[in-house]
Amino acid sequence: MKTKNTNIGKVKVATFAKKYGTLVALFVICVFFTLKCPGVFLTKSNIITVLRQISILAVMGAGMTVIMIGGGIDLSCGYNVSFCGIIAATLYQNYGLPIWLAAIGALAFGALIGLFNGLLVSYVRIPAFICTMSAGFLIQGLNQAYTKGYPISGLNNAFDIFALGTTLGIPNAIYIMAAFMVLIYVLLNHTKFGRNCYAMGGNAEATMMSGVNINMTQLLAYVLSGLGMAVAALILLSRLGAAHPTAGDGYNMTCVAVVFLGSTMFREGEHNLLGSLFGALIMGIMVNGMTLMNLPYYYQNIAQGAVILLAVAVSSIMRAKKK
Repeated sequence: MKTKNTNIGKVKVATFAKKYGTLVALFVICVFFTLKCPGVFLTKSNIITVLRQISILAVMGAGMTVIMIGGGIDLSCGYNVSFCGIIAATLYQNYGLPIWLAAIGALAFGALIGLFNGLLVSYVRIPAFICTMSAGFLIQGLNQAYTKGYPISGLNNAFDIFALGTTLGIPNAIYIMAAFMVLIYVLLNHTKFGRNCYAMGGNAEATMMSGVNINMTQLLAYVLSGLGMAVAALILLSRLGAAHPTAGDGYNMTCVAVVFLGSTMFREGEHNLLGSLFGALIMGIMVNGMTLMNLPYYYQNIAQGAVILLAVAVSSIMRAKKK
């Protein structure tokens, strides 16, 4: 009887570790930085700073989550962010459009890039990895060709409302992040589209045989993700005060990484929205904490690379065991 109870206990511990091990790691990281940076790390102002800093990555991760739940991937996401920032700045500065029309234009172009990728992946049947990587190079080239490598500046703080502006003492970027996360949550968990995404990611062939139009589902996933990249672009443009042709490029693989990191929690190897949010939070806290410790930037890259490798490895092992 004692052996049986011991085995049951081990199973419970293993199950807890699979679902919440990454959350425990997050807690440990927070405790470490709290002890290393007393009176600085665990303060209201720094917590707000971390949330503001991860807003771009969290929004991008939310859009990427939709695609990856359905079994796809988008390696053009960072370049799309750079592109949409340029679009918004151009519409405002060169064409004299009001800020809200410039923002809508950026959102439209972000969705169009998603539509472009989605059509090629869903209907032309180009593998998502190759298609979106090629699209990324194309977008990157367009960004550089249009700007000649120079940022579009002189925006007179017009886009401050998206990130630098505050409401009730909280940066607007945090509200935008929360609103987009809620939108994606509702679409994934309370609509037919969301159910089809999960089903398609589990078994695309069986989903198609059950009468689901997987091509349209995948197409809509890419459009929605492209919209998310445009939202992230507006936040980034607001933070930088100028549209840089490479502003979002550095987020490209980090965006994919936070989704993989999120798949190590809650759903045992499956991509999920809440996990992606915590993935972005882990990355943001690591960067913030190491910055407060005055560590060189290359240590941040080493730490992020190690976390990404570990997350992908754990996620792959979890998925293999479930099969």
